[in-house]
Amino acid sequence: MSSGIKRHGLGRSAKSRGFTLVELMITVAIAVILAAIALPNYREFMARMAVTENTNDLIGSLNVARAEAVKRGRPAAVIANGGNWSNGWQVVVAKASDATIDYTGTTQADCEAYLDTGDVPLCLRYQGALSDGYRLLGTGDEVVFTSMGSLQGSGTDFDFSVCRPANNADPKQSRRIHIGAGGIIESRRDTTGAPAGNCG
Repeated sequence: MSSGIKRHGLGRSAKSRGFTLVELMITVAIAVILAAIALPNYREFMARMAVTENTNDLIGSLNVARAEAVKRGRPAAVIANGGNWSNGWQVVVAKASDATIDYTGTTQADCEAYLDTGDVPLCLRYQGALSDGYRLLGTGDEVVFTSMGSLQGSGTDFDFSVCRPANNADPKQSRRIHIGAGGIIESRRDTTGAPAGNCG
């Protein structure tokens, strides 16, 4: 006895239609609008990340210099390459014989060749130039820590400004690094009125 129910073949697929030209143009237009909205936010995010990375690199080098000065019982310094912090820097320890830093190198090779008696490396870290127009300003061209971990010299403190490129300058989103006379390192956003420069 037949139930009257018609069975359709399972192998058949329903008809499907593609995008019309109008639908495709609307989809592309929406994608372009979303990209135009997202691109400035992405650029700002990348600029902030670059400033943070440059700040962390410098603070890391300052901490290495301070720790080595205390550990070795003699001065250690972070020195700007060629007197310009934007060109990078090097972490250097004083010679054991006279506890002086007479280093004037500016390249990775100079750093590797700066040795103490017995071929002990005295240049502990080399940092190359900042990329993409980012700038680093300082209130001097070297930061020297004593064997007690405090700053050496007549100055009571030292300041850096970590700046964005000139075509995207923003003091509020730049970073200031302050080193107190006791060697304590602090960092905060906003270089407005900073001694090293406001990144404007």
